[in-house]
Amino acid sequence: MVYINETFYPVVESDKTVKDGKKLRGLSKDQICIGIAYDGNHVYAHVEGFGKTCQKKTKDTFINHIKPGSHLIHDKEKSHKILIKELKLSDESYDANKLKKCKDKDNPLNPINRQCYLLKRFLRSHPGFSRDDIQHYINLYCFISNPPADKLEKVEMVLNSAIHLTKSLRYRDFYASKS
Repeated sequence: MVYINETFYPVVESDKTVKDGKKLRGLSKDQICIGIAYDGNHVYAHVEGFGKTCQKKTKDTFINHIKPGSHLIHDKEKSHKILIKELKLSDESYDANKLKKCKDKDNPLNPINRQCYLLKRFLRSHPGFSRDDIQHYINLYCFISNPPADKLEKVEMVLNSAIHLTKSLRYRDFYASKS
């Protein structure tokens, strides 16, 4: 069982588009679209692009991260149809507008909505980051959210990857790039 959804994060105020003296509203190119998937245990999130998603963006984001034949739970976003077709998924879809009035405990999309909320909360807690680096922050969120739950095991994972990193930087190269 896999939940998927898209969430949106605004571009920096100085990069917003002004048309006829007014800023764009809604799901415009001033919003960064982030595709997010959750299987009840693991979170996967990736920047899809700017503005509303489409079938190509959805396919590129999720096609290699959802097991063929899985059960997909999603809102009635039209772009999800490509995944259902290509991966031969069974699916449950819900009208997000009708679920807005539901309490969280009664909302079948609550698990993915919760992950979208937590991701946005994480991004808002680092407001000064460059939007060019947003995927790195999303990767950090996924690392924090995914198993193992034990913090010491996560520290061990980070240290092991740092120790086994084979790339070396020479002293001369480090200072040569700064001039």
